[in-house]
Amino acid sequence: MSHEYLLISISGGGTWAFPEENRGEILGRINEPDNKLASLNERGELTEENFNELYPQIFELIRSRGLLIGEDVEMDEVLDEEEVFPSPDLTLPPEDMDYEEAIILFKGEGLVPG
Repeated sequence: MSHEYLLISISGGGTWAFPEENRGEILGRINEPDNKLASLNERGELTEENFNELYPQIFELIRSRGLLIGEDVEMDEVLDEEEVFPSPDLTLPPEDMDYEEAIILFKGEGLVPG
């Protein structure tokens, strides 16, 4: 795990780096729609409409605030000495995940612990 960056991997969408000092803020902001989705799902109120509204918010934040490894920041800048590939702190499902898959995944804490 990189000590200078929080690394978030999106399945099929690259790995994104955030300065470590922003870890709490970034995870907190991602956790907001994640917790709403999990809560709605737990109550049996997760509809395709609110999924399509909330789920993209996670990726909008990542893309607007993160640095794409290999494009915005070089891989060797985010690696620890012993790493060959970055080890993400958090791995998210694909951005194009569908509603039926969401019902299975958004349980308990959702995608982001905490």
